[in-house]
Amino acid sequence: MPRVLVVGGTGLAGRAVTAAAVERGHEVVVAARRAPDDDAPAYVDGAQYVTADLVGGGGLEEAVDGVDVLIDASNGSGKQAARVFLHGSRNLLHTAARFGVGRAVQLSIAGIDGSRYPYYRAKLAQEQVYRESPLATRIVRATQFHDFVTAVFERGRPFGALLAPTGTRFQPIAVEDVADALVDAAELTAPADTERTIGGPAIESARSLAEQLKAARGSRRPIVPVRLGGGLGATWRAGRNLAPEHAIDGVDYAAWLSAAA
Repeated sequence: MPRVLVVGGTGLAGRAVTAAAVERGHEVVVAARRAPDDDAPAYVDGAQYVTADLVGGGGLEEAVDGVDVLIDASNGSGKQAARVFLHGSRNLLHTAARFGVGRAVQLSIAGIDGSRYPYYRAKLAQEQVYRESPLATRIVRATQFHDFVTAVFERGRPFGALLAPTGTRFQPIAVEDVADALVDAAELTAPADTERTIGGPAIESARSLAEQLKAARGSRRPIVPVRLGGGLGATWRAGRNLAPEHAIDGVDYAAWLSAAA
């Protein structure tokens, strides 16, 4: 069983990847800016935690030492995202190559090609860093997580509402299903430098999904339609966030809401 390094392993996707890899019997090392306490929600029993700074480079040598394959679920926000995805990924991959890491898996997002949204442009640039790295690389693109779609609706909470982007459809996917795909990619010994896209089992309008959230929570908050501007809104309205030909037989939004209730 390969020794797996999960980068960004205390975030939403990283925690799920760590749990999936541990469950399959891998020896798992998690690299994060801060190691969680063993009673924190981000902590996964059975994993080893190390602190590392992707951009600054501190702790990377210790993190990659003895690792066979790394899974990058790192994240950044605002202007920091480009630094993490570009400079951080270069630092990580160059260090990993020096220490003999053979393979790398990157988590990315479906439909980011050609988008004007700065975050998506940074993710696309990160993909290129991985493709040009000396490691055998695999990129897994996923549609929006159930958690993310819910967070979009919940932006209306301060106003006593649920916000539903107009002209938008989502194909939400369970983060655990994405984690399984990432660990699958890490375990592959077939030809490298491949890309896989996965999407949730169903495509539904933002309004329909918001109605499901409202019903599941017994909420009385109205659903307010909003037109999302900028590059992100344009990308979503064009349907580039959808991947119907890559739908998996996973947990749909209604089932996820029911389990979370």
